[in-house]
Amino acid sequence: MAQFLQFLQVAAAETAPLAKNCAILFDEMSVDTRLCYDQQRDVIVGPHKQAQVIMVRSICGAWKQPVYVAFDTAISPEILMQLILSLEEMGYPVRAVVSDMGSKNVGLWRALGVSYDGETSIANPAAADRRVWFFADVPHCLKNLRNHILDDGLYLGCGGDRGDPVVDSDLMEELAREVSATEFTVNRKLTALHVHAAKGDRQRVYLAAQLLSETVAKSIPEVFEGQEKAAEVINIIDSGFDVLNSRRRYADKPLRCGLGVHLTEQLAALRKLEELLLTARFGSRKTLLPFQQGFLLSIRSTLALYKEMEKVDGFQFLQTALLNQDALESLFSSVRTKFGSNLNPTPTELLYRLRLLLIGASPAAARQTSVRPASLPEEGLLSAARAGRPPQCGTEDEFVVPIFSGYDATTISSTTIAPSVDQLSAATPPEPAVPVELLEEIGVPPNGAETETSQAISEYGMQYAAGFVAAKRAKVDPTLGTRTCDMAEEDVPSGARWIYLLSRGHLTVPSEQWLENFKEFEVVFCAIHRGQGMARRNGTLDQLSRAPGVVKTLSDTLCLRWPRLDERVISLYARLRTFIRLRHVAKVRRGDHLAALAEAAARRSEKPTPTPVVGTRRQFVKARQFARGAVYL
Repeated sequence: MAQFLQFLQVAAAETAPLAKNCAILFDEMSVDTRLCYDQQRDVIVGPHKQAQVIMVRSICGAWKQPVYVAFDTAISPEILMQLILSLEEMGYPVRAVVSDMGSKNVGLWRALGVSYDGETSIANPAAADRRVWFFADVPHCLKNLRNHILDDGLYLGCGGDRGDPVVDSDLMEELAREVSATEFTVNRKLTALHVHAAKGDRQRVYLAAQLLSETVAKSIPEVFEGQEKAAEVINIIDSGFDVLNSRRRYADKPLRCGLGVHLTEQLAALRKLEELLLTARFGSRKTLLPFQQGFLLSIRSTLALYKEMEKVDGFQFLQTALLNQDALESLFSSVRTKFGSNLNPTPTELLYRLRLLLIGASPAAARQTSVRPASLPEEGLLSAARAGRPPQCGTEDEFVVPIFSGYDATTISSTTIAPSVDQLSAATPPEPAVPVELLEEIGVPPNGAETETSQAISEYGMQYAAGFVAAKRAKVDPTLGTRTCDMAEEDVPSGARWIYLLSRGHLTVPSEQWLENFKEFEVVFCAIHRGQGMARRNGTLDQLSRAPGVVKTLSDTLCLRWPRLDERVISLYARLRTFIRLRHVAKVRRGDHLAALAEAAARRSEKPTPTPVVGTRRQFVKARQFARGAVYL
């Protein structure tokens, strides 16, 4: 430990006093159980199963430093106290201790008298006026919450008859099925993998965060009736996790900003999550599960630590993401991959790789993390405007040059991708809205789906896509849409309700004229790809052309049809719409492949076991000898 701490001792003189406030993180990493030889120390190492690694990181800055490595060793109160005293002696105030909820770590909490419903801190052995607060790793708690919701269902209330679960796997599976049924959707990230995650996928935090997100919470009332309570529960979880996972002072969501920027709203979100965790039960269990206790411990320690840090000079906000184990997980990933991929290094390899990571470009300074400190300015997300034609605007008639008039829609075949100039010039203006008969004729349902729910989802998704194009090309043509922050609530069209629900002020509501053009674009797109593509498992074509220039063909066709629209707007639509169809076809084909694998497995399980053939005694003896390992020359 002393060798690792030398890095911090050297860097202490150049570290700001506020940035010296730190947290202790520890976790275990599996290692190869083989015996190995450490040439530098001339010793035989192993066999070992786990490496215990302790890291110290700033809670108000960007530095982090591994300080301790031991094999098959649990963190004891003596080790922890010795480390706290050493850091305090070097001038690093220890504010927090972070770990997961493994049995050894929970045993450490008990030994120190730490619990979610009692003391969540211990006295600092080097400073009587300060406490050391204990935290459970919040991302691990979120994954366990997701797992229990899907496996057991979430019930509210502690009584015997709790009724049906508020949120369970059936609800989530049905939601994923509904939002995945159409190309334009209200939640493109939600898939069956989020609901049926298994093995390694259950360890991915982003899958749990996306499943229990604000977008999913807002999707549920739009898809199902009478599920407002489920939406409220998921929204409380998402809001609480945002507060406990803040990474910068200002973020895209108010609750995701550093704790203290929107203090009233953030405290209310944490209190709601605390109440939910105290009343939630899973399956037939009547008591709080360990991950619930970990959540409650972290919430109460976060609030207490913030109050304590308010007394420190220069403190303005708390980045709660610095109070989880992400830094350690990142270190483990670097150890496994940076110097040649080895997911299970031996103890000697682990020590060598840690040494190489530490002696980098600045061996006398603690290693930096990707999370920016509070003192660094926020990076701008500005991009240079593309040079091109100025916005071209005209009357409504100037936007429209017919493409389907002059010949019947049934003449659009796989070889007729774009009409000729003569056909375009001889055409007459169509109706303002897309004819339903034309949509049905080219094989596209009027709203892109069959069921009423899917129609609404597809309509919301189409409006969102139109708003996306309008936002990206706002400088080219500002008439395409209006941002929600520039609109009064009563001025938002009824059809744009989904955009208004999702928006935090910066989403764009498409104009009526642009949305009408967007729907007419959809007719052209479907006509171009009708009867194209490769055969699916059921024999039908996937309706995605494999011809060269697929995006350019669509863009050129639309430019001829709508010459007054800027070609950069049309080009962006062509790429976006092609990628939406591409993603949808890939998802459908993946489903076909999984269905084929399931059918093959079912056939193998139904195949009868062959009856053993009774041969001669000589054959029986040879078979027995072969089974025993006999060798025949």
